[in-house]
This record gives sequence, C-alpha cells and structure tokens, in this order.
Amino acid sequence: MVVGLAAYAVMRVSSRLAHTRARTVYDLFEAVDFVAERLPDALSAKLSYDDVQDILLWRLDHLRLQGSATYGRGDVTAAEAESQEDEVVTSDDDSVDYVLAKATKSGRDIDALDVVVVLDLESQYLKAIGALGPPAEESP
Repeated sequence: MVVGLAAYAVMRVSSRLAHTRARTVYDLFEAVDFVAERLPDALSAKLSYDDVQDILLWRLDHLRLQGSATYGRGDVTAAEAESQEDEVVTSDDDSVDYVLAKATKSGRDIDALDVVVVLDLESQYLKAIGALGPPAEESP
C-alpha cells in the first residue's frame, strides 16, 4: 500500500512538472564564464573577468532601469516601470551608451567595440538558456 501511494505521488508530481513551463534564470557567474570563454583572443587579452562581469552588471542595471529586467521580487524600480507600460522595448544602442558611460566613469579602458562584442556574446548566452523572446515589431 505504501509503495502504491509513493508511486501515485511520484506520477502526480511528474505529470504536473511535465505540464509546467520551465523557469529561466539568468546566472551572472554562468554568463560571465560563457562570455569570457568565447571572447576573441585580442579582446580576452584586454578584458579581465572583472571587466566582463562589470559590463554585464551595467547592462542588467540599464535593463532594470528601463523596466525589462528585475533583481528579484522586491525590485521596485522595475515594478514601477512595468505598471506604466504593457510592453517594454529597449535598444541595444542605449545599452551600449549606458555601459560606456559607466565604464568611463569608473576609469576603465573599455571602448564601444568591446561592449558590443560582450553584449553580443551575452545575447548568445540568453538564447542558449531560453531567455530571449521574439524581437519587437517596429511601430508603424
């Protein structure tokens, strides 16, 4: 009888999980490793892991301020942005500008090409984990 109840419980949970959409979570350390391992040789000689991590953090900060990313359930800034608009659209150019401003302010030797390459590799990471939705349609 106990074996039957256990089998029923396992089958029920398995069935529920099979019909539940998997939750995609951005892991910063995994993203840094993914990006750093794929950097071109010239760029990997220039950028440290800390540089890559900071670029990704600055990008996340920009997305958070735009309302398209959160740092968790308690993220008031993103929640406020989300409540004001149904759909949040961000521009890669805006992210690059934001990251460059942060890099300049921190005194880092990071230029636009460095940022574009790192963010492109981050997009590959996001695709790999299933975190990217379809591109936004342009407004008429």
